[in-house]
Amino acid sequence: MTKRQKQRPAPQGTDSGTDSHDTASRITNAPAFLLACVAAFALLLAAYANHFDNSFHFDDSHVIQNNLYIHSLSNIPLFFTDARTFSSLPANATYRPLLTLSYAIDYRLGNGLEPRQFHITQFALLVILGAMLVIFFRRCMDNARPSPRNIWIALAAATWFCVHTANTETLNLLSSRSDLVSTMAIVASFLLYFYLPRLRRFYVHAVPMVIGALAKAPAVFFTPLLLVYLLLFDREEVPGGGDPKTRRKAVWLHVTPLLAISIVVLWFLSAMNLPEWQSGGGDRLVYLRTQAYVWLHYARLFFLPIGLTADTDLAPATEWYDTRMFAGLLFIGLLALVYRRTSKIQELKPVAFGIAWFAIGLFPTSSIFPLAEYANEHRIFLPYIGLCLATTWWIALKLEAWGHRNRQLAAARWAMAAMAIFVLAGNAIGTHHRNEVWKSDESLWLDVTQKSPNNGRALMNYGLTRMARGEYKEALELFESARRISPNYWTLEINLGIVHAALNDHVRAEQHFLRAVELDPGANSQRYYSDWLVRRGRAPEAVPRLTRAIELSPATASSRETLMRIFAATGSEPELRALAEETARIAPSNELARTYLDGRFPVEGNDFTQLLGQSATAIGNGNMLDGAQAARAALRLQPDSPDALNNLGWALANLGYVREGIEVLRRAAALDPGSTLIRSNLAWATERLSQVSLPTGA
Repeated sequence: MTKRQKQRPAPQGTDSGTDSHDTASRITNAPAFLLACVAAFALLLAAYANHFDNSFHFDDSHVIQNNLYIHSLSNIPLFFTDARTFSSLPANATYRPLLTLSYAIDYRLGNGLEPRQFHITQFALLVILGAMLVIFFRRCMDNARPSPRNIWIALAAATWFCVHTANTETLNLLSSRSDLVSTMAIVASFLLYFYLPRLRRFYVHAVPMVIGALAKAPAVFFTPLLLVYLLLFDREEVPGGGDPKTRRKAVWLHVTPLLAISIVVLWFLSAMNLPEWQSGGGDRLVYLRTQAYVWLHYARLFFLPIGLTADTDLAPATEWYDTRMFAGLLFIGLLALVYRRTSKIQELKPVAFGIAWFAIGLFPTSSIFPLAEYANEHRIFLPYIGLCLATTWWIALKLEAWGHRNRQLAAARWAMAAMAIFVLAGNAIGTHHRNEVWKSDESLWLDVTQKSPNNGRALMNYGLTRMARGEYKEALELFESARRISPNYWTLEINLGIVHAALNDHVRAEQHFLRAVELDPGANSQRYYSDWLVRRGRAPEAVPRLTRAIELSPATASSRETLMRIFAATGSEPELRALAEETARIAPSNELARTYLDGRFPVEGNDFTQLLGQSATAIGNGNMLDGAQAARAALRLQPDSPDALNNLGWALANLGYVREGIEVLRRAAALDPGSTLIRSNLAWATERLSQVSLPTGA
C-alpha cells in the first residue's frame, strides 16, 4: 500500500469496509430514516416560517423592484441576449439570464411584486439543495468508509447547512438567489458524475455547471472541486492503476476537457456583460491582505454565527503589518496543514475535501479579485457546504472512535444524536431570530447601524426609514453622519437633495442633486434630479435628463412613467405614443403605458364635473402633471370650457411650459372675458415669462 493510500485499520466491530451499498440503500428506505427526513424538513420550515413576508432589500431594488423586464415572460428571449434585462443599473447589469427568468416567473405567479412568492421560491430551492446534499455527502462519506450509518451523518450535515444561521443572509436577500442556483448546479454536476458513470466520457456532468453559470459564474468552480475530489478518492473510476503519479496524470487528463469548457463559459459570460458593468475594483494588494482576515472571520461565523451584519464596516488592511492579516494567514496555514494530513488518511478524506471546498468556494470573492465590499456574509453560502461536510464527518469519527475505545458505542451514538439536536436546534433558533431582523428596512438597517457603526451606507439607509416616516430632521442628521464617513457617495447626495427639498431648502437640495450627477451621471442621479425639477416647475429641463436616464437604464419604470406623464400633460402625442409603445413592448402589463395607448388619461370617471374637480384638487395639492391630464380629459368632453382651459394653462405654466400655458389661458380668457381668476392667472404667467430666464421652448 502506498503512502497516499494509507488507511487506518477499522476498529473491531465497526462497519468500515464491510457493508454493501445495497445494505445502505435498505437503511435509506427505513421508516426511521424517513421520519428523520420529515423532522429535518419540519425544523427547516420552523426556522424559516417567519421569513416569507420579509421585505425586498439591497440589490433587490434594481434587480427586482425597479426592473421592468421581469414584468413579462415575453421578454424571456431577451434575458438571454441582453444583460440590461438583469438590472435597472447599467453598472450592475451582469449577464445572469437564468436568475432574471426565475424572477419573471415569480412576478407572474405572485401577480406582481409580492415578496411572499419570491421567498417561497427561495425556500423551495433551499429544500431541493438540502435533499441533493444528503445524497452528495453520503457518497463522499461512503468513498472514505462505507457504512449504512453514513446516510444519517449525511442527513445531519445537510440539515446543518440548511438551517445554519449565517445562511439567512442569502435566503433573505432575494438577489442572492444567484448563490443558491449556482451552488445547486455544482452539486447537481457531482451527482450526475457519480450516478451516470457511463456518460462521463460525453461530459454530461458539465451540463448543470454550464446552466448554473447563467445564474452566477462561480458555478464553473465545479471543475477544480471535481479535480480535488478525484485526486483524493481512489475509488473513482479514472484510469491510471495503483501508481499515484500515473493516476494523478490520468486525473488531470480526465479533467482537462472540463477545464476547457469552464474557460469558454467564463469567456462567454464576460463577453455578454455590459461595458458599463463594474465588479467593484480597488487596490488589489489591499484587498488580498484584507481577505486573509476575512477567511478567519467567515470560519468564526460558521462555528459561532452571532454578530451577523447585512453590511459590514470592516476596515481594509492598508498596511503590511496589520495584525489581522497575520491572524488570517496563520488560520489559512492551519487549514493547509489539516488538509495535508487528512488527505493522506482514507477515512479522513471527506475532511480534506470539505476544507478544499471551503477554500475553493471562497476564491472568487476572497482572493485577488477586488469587489466593492471587503466582506459580505452572503458570500459564505457555497463555502459552508465544505465546512459542514468536514466538521460533521470529523465529529462522527471522533465520537465513534471514543465509543470503541471505551466499549461505549451505544453511548457514543446517543452523544452524536444529542450533539446533532443541540447544534441543529440552536441554529434553527438563531435563523428564526435573524429572519426578524430582515423583516423590514427599518429593522434591518437599525441592526446594521448598531453592528457596523462606521458604515456610511447603513446610516443612509436607516435615515431613509426615518424619512419615510416624515421625520426629516432625524433623517438629515443620519445623512450628515453618513456623509462624514462617505463624502463621495452619489446615492447619499441624492437622498440629501430629497430631504432638503422636503424641508423646503431648495437651494441646498439642488446643490446635492447636481453633486450626485457630478459623482455619477447615471440613470438614478438623472431620474431623481428630474423629479425635483418637475416639482419645482422646471419640467422642460427634466425632459432631456429623463430621456438620458431611459437610454442608460431601459428597465427603470419610473423614468418612463414620469416622462410619459409630461408628454401627456403637454399634449405631445407622437412622443407619448412612441414611449408608451416601447414601454408596453418591455412590460405589456404596464398600466400607464396601456392607458395612453388606449387613448385615455390615468384619471377616474367620465363625468366632466368630476374631471374638472380632479384637476382642481391635483393642482391645489401641487401635482401639476395630474392636474394638466385631468384638465385635458375634461376638455375632451367640453372643448370650450374656460374653467378646464384655465386649469390646463395654469398647470402648464407652473410646470415650466409658460408659453404654452399663456396660449391656453388666452383661449380661456377669450371664452370668459369676465373671469377675474383667468385674467389673474394670465397676468401671472405673462409676468413670469418676462422676468424669468426660461429654457428654449418654455
